[in-house]
This record gives sequence, structure tokens and C-alpha cells, in this order.
Amino acid sequence: MNDQNSQFENDNDRKQNESYSYVFSNGSMSTMQTPLPKKEKDRSRWLLPVFTVLMCLCLSFVGAFGGVIVARHVDALNDSSDKNNQDTETDNPQDLLAEDPEEVLHKAESNASIYGSAGEEVFSVSGVVRKVQDAVVVIDVTIVSSSAFGGSQMSTSSGSGVIISENGYILTCNHVVDGAKSVSVTLNSGSVYDASLVGSDETSDLAVLKIDADETLTYAEQGNSCDLVVGESVVAIGNPLGTLGGTVTTGIISATERNIQMSDGTEMTLIQTDTAINSGNSGGGLFNLDGQLIGIVNAKYSASGVEGLAFAIPIDSAYVVQQDLIQYGFVRGVVDHGLSVAEVTQTDLYYYRNYYYSYGITEPGIYIVSSEYSDEFHSMDRIISVNGVAVESADHMEDLISEYSVGNIISIEVKRDGKTVSVSLTLQEYVPERLKDLIN
Repeated sequence: MNDQNSQFENDNDRKQNESYSYVFSNGSMSTMQTPLPKKEKDRSRWLLPVFTVLMCLCLSFVGAFGGVIVARHVDALNDSSDKNNQDTETDNPQDLLAEDPEEVLHKAESNASIYGSAGEEVFSVSGVVRKVQDAVVVIDVTIVSSSAFGGSQMSTSSGSGVIISENGYILTCNHVVDGAKSVSVTLNSGSVYDASLVGSDETSDLAVLKIDADETLTYAEQGNSCDLVVGESVVAIGNPLGTLGGTVTTGIISATERNIQMSDGTEMTLIQTDTAINSGNSGGGLFNLDGQLIGIVNAKYSASGVEGLAFAIPIDSAYVVQQDLIQYGFVRGVVDHGLSVAEVTQTDLYYYRNYYYSYGITEPGIYIVSSEYSDEFHSMDRIISVNGVAVESADHMEDLISEYSVGNIISIEVKRDGKTVSVSLTLQEYVPERLKDLIN
């Protein structure tokens, strides 16, 4: 998660022809160094974030310590880590799942109307607040990550969530809890509970948590975002700035299906609203005037002098995702190639040429570090193409492979010892590391 300053950047120097920047509205973050012992990492695909950190180090450190740092982190690419780096699961994930999600969730029947998703007879804003305010919670997370020198760094951040069942399921954004070591939930009543991760999905930016509350929970009925109309009034409730839980803002639907590209390159189809949204609102609810949850707030347009451009995940698409998360702990049918890769740029080679040479890396490219599903790949094979399409970057490779389905066989060309080798790979279904034993 980004810190607050990076979310609301100053655009005084932005060129007029520069593309828009849509950022996740997650909460403010505080960071501190801690002497925590190193823990074994889970399996993930490293896209060489360590080298970005290293390039920011002072040149004096490069001369004295650069070789040690680079070697340490290249070796670390072989450690196993979970794709989402989530540690908030319980000892038995099965206890968090439900065999039939529709029995615990509450979804209203579609009631299309020229007046919008709430129909003609609606509550006042204060009526909506009385109905659903207790269903919106504050989410506080603690993240522990590795520092550049092999130690640990602890940071905290805040967001929002919506209770969606009487037994404690909570819907929020994946980016609110991504990488969390621990998660706590504060109800509108002031009660605080530890939360467990049921499941998360990076593509949809959704996650489901669960709390075991010793009090009656107010939950939100889920409406139908397909019934929304432009101009329909909506109410947002969340935790702006990470400190103002239960804040209510109002606005209208500006667009029902807006295709936008986030600042991290993610493309999403979202509800656009002019409702005031700030850092910390992510994961909070967007409600119609019938008190139904019709969207999960997740983003806003970040630019100096720009207001009234906020976005939410449509509840119809969110409902499909949360059903999978609650029943299986992950979204079914997501392709997994099982390759851990490292992306080496020309700049990386310029600064760390001697150290890369020691690992057999002599040119920029996407290098295989390890392979889970095929022994035909070798460490430090350089990926050239996927089914004949030249690979331009690690993200491009992911995009190419995402076009195929679980069970498809693809051909990946790699360069090895000056020769081009073609390897066939059968794509698997992605299952989080923490759930593999349960699924098997």
C-alpha cells in the first residue's frame, strides 16, 4: 500500500498531455523499523522490487555493500512465498469457509426502474444512515516486510469494510489488506475484533474477512448495480484519512460503467460517483437510497484541483467474487503458470553488471528463477516469447498468459546458453499456498 502522500500527489509539474492517474483510496500508513526475526517467505513471483530499492541507495553504499545486497536478494528469489503474501489466516482455513455462500449472504432481487436501483419510494439520507451505518467497519492492518538489508520493517494502515452477513463476513478491498500480518476490525459501536482472511483476489481488488463477534451484527443487504441510473443519489460511508470512521458523504452516480486504468496499470470497470472519497475510504460501502449496498469504494482520481471523481466496484461483479472467496478461499479458474521470474533492465545491468554476471545474466530480459510445474525450465533461462509472441516485460508476459485457460498448453521460448529452447507448459489453476493442502 502506498502512503498518504503518494496517493494524493501534487500535479503542479504534470504535463498537459500526461495520462490521468487513478489511485486506490486506501488509508494512511505509518512505518517503523523493527528488529523482528526473519521469517520464511512464501512462494511468489518476484518482479525484482529489490532492485528498485537498491537503485535508491546512496552511491557510497553501492561501493561498500552493493555486492552483498544484490547477492542476498537474488538468492532470496528462490525462497517460496504466497502470491498475495497474506498471513492473516487461521490454523484451519476450512473453519472460515461456507459450503453455500448464498445461505449466508443477502442479495436483493433485481427491481429495475426508471428511478434507479432504489426505486421510487426511497429513504432520506439520514434514514439510509440509520439502516446501514453499523454495517460499515474500520479496518486496521499491520504489515511486516523485508528491508533492503535483510531485516524487517513494520507498517500500519487503515481502510474500511462492510459486514455482509450476520455471522461476521466482511467485504473490503484486496489492496486494503494485501500483505497484512494481522488485521483488526472496529465496529461502529466501538468494539474491536481480530479478523481472519477468508480469501482475496488481486484482479477484482476484493477480499473477504471474518470476525467472531459476541454481539449481534448489522449487515448490509446487497443490491443490484445493473439497475443503477446516471443521476441516482447514493451515500458513501467509510473511514477517511484512517481516523474518521463512520463518515457519511453523499452524491450521485456519474457513470455506471467507467473503464479506467489505475496508476499501477490495472484496468477496471467501475461505478463513477461525485461522492467525496478520501484516503481510508477504500473497502467502504456505496449505498443507494434504499439502503442497499451497490458498490465497494476503491479509487479516486488524484490530481491537484480535481474533485468529484471517485469510483466503486459494482456489487454485481463483487457478488460473484465473494461467493468464490467464501466457499473456496480463492477465485476459481485463475490461471497459474508457476514461474517465478526476475525482470532485469538495462539500468540494472549498468549499475550491477559485475554482480549479474556472476549469476549468468549478461543482457536485459525476463529471467526464470524457478518453475513449480515443469522441470524443463532452468534457472536463469531468459524468456523470449509466449506462443510466438515476443515478451516485452514481466507484466506483458502475465497479460499474454492470462488470455488462456486452466488446462491449456502453451509454448514458451527461452534462451539458454546461447541457444533457443521451446518448452511446453500446461497451465494450472491458481491456489493460494495456505489452501493447497486443503484443496488436495
